[in-house]
Amino acid sequence: MEIIITYDIPEKHVEFKKAMFELGYKDQIPGIKNCKVIYFPNTTLYHADKEPVTAHGDADSICKALDIELERCIATPWGPAWYASCGKPFKQ
Repeated sequence: MEIIITYDIPEKHVEFKKAMFELGYKDQIPGIKNCKVIYFPNTTLYHADKEPVTAHGDADSICKALDIELERCIATPWGPAWYASCGKPFKQ
């Protein structure tokens, strides 16, 4: 199942995202129509083949490993009726 996960953490953002990327999460996906790429907001990630409960568990486990709090987290299916702004790439 395709999902998106959005989260708030107090620190270690780079380390958290790196660990999530290693599990196959992405911060961008191929676009459609007027967008070549859809860039997600800073604390939102996409996975092509996870269940929402598994995605939440991944985020929670990474936070525990990094010794930070997962302050807020929502994981939900990425459905066919989505709409998005194209966004811009994040500056490294």
